[in-house]
Amino acid sequence: MRYPEFITNKSKIGVCAPSFGTIIQPYKARLNNAIKTFQNLGHEVVLTDHVRKNNKGRSCDAKTRAEEFMSLYFNDDIDMVFSEAGGEFMVEILPYVDFEKIKTAKPKFFQGYSDNTTLTFTLTTICDVASVYSYCFPEFGTNSWHKTLKDNYDFLQGRNNTVESLDKYEIKSLKYDKGKELETFNCTEKVKWKILSKHNKISMKGRLLGGCLDILTVICGTEFDNVKNFIEKYKDDGIIWYLESCDLNVLEQTRAFWQLKNAGWFKYCKGFIIGRPKNTEKIFNINYCEAIYEHLKDLKVPVVADVDLGHVGPFVHFVNGALANVQVKGKKGKIDYILK
Repeated sequence: MRYPEFITNKSKIGVCAPSFGTIIQPYKARLNNAIKTFQNLGHEVVLTDHVRKNNKGRSCDAKTRAEEFMSLYFNDDIDMVFSEAGGEFMVEILPYVDFEKIKTAKPKFFQGYSDNTTLTFTLTTICDVASVYSYCFPEFGTNSWHKTLKDNYDFLQGRNNTVESLDKYEIKSLKYDKGKELETFNCTEKVKWKILSKHNKISMKGRLLGGCLDILTVICGTEFDNVKNFIEKYKDDGIIWYLESCDLNVLEQTRAFWQLKNAGWFKYCKGFIIGRPKNTEKIFNINYCEAIYEHLKDLKVPVVADVDLGHVGPFVHFVNGALANVQVKGKKGKIDYILK
């Protein structure tokens, strides 16, 4: 696994829009404030041409989106790359991304989540480059940084390789209320990591791999699916899958786990870390925990759900490709990242 260099206070930050572009609130206000925040920390921020553009759910055409990402990644003056946003159509850029060149280029961190699984996942599985599954750039534009933002930034600077379960999470964001665009998370609900497997506590070590199920099921089986080769290479470490979902309902979540398992992705699996799903509504009296566990239980590995991961924030950062020690006990958990 190739790990990028950590950033310093003088590092130049690149921001691109491989999916959506920013044209509406609260994202415009957050983007502007995130730029100021990073500048105040000592960074120069470089935006590609289409970060502030959007047409039919895309910042621009797929080829240009890929080229703008690569213009930052292959620029020696840029130290890391943030995605500006998630979205819906990022998979369209994959045919235009020069993965062969990335394999030999100096590695740098790419960070984003949701639709950005398209790059965080393929950079790791195809190019052996660690990536960061965490907040997109505008989230750093809140008036005050939540602990998870601070921890994320500390990791990027090489100061902290541990994350712990949070105390509370939000179910209603304030950022969509006029005048509150820069408000931080509205945390009201108690965090409770749930062990779904037959374990009183969990202790597992393996190499982290994962992202958003909505995107992984689209990549699965395409020419950009290099998972079997990746997990074979790292079979002695074993894989800890971290997974979360956005739009999938409980039936779609069930089918997603079935698909990935039967595609052979879960060979050498050491366990699963599942984020709080955005869609938890019962269908056919199936709840989301049943949806998650139905096709994982026969693997007889630890499974923990409702983790601070993904679309129901706030969430901790996950280092895709890193080794991890995971400890879960009494509805709380801790993850130590090992960068080797």
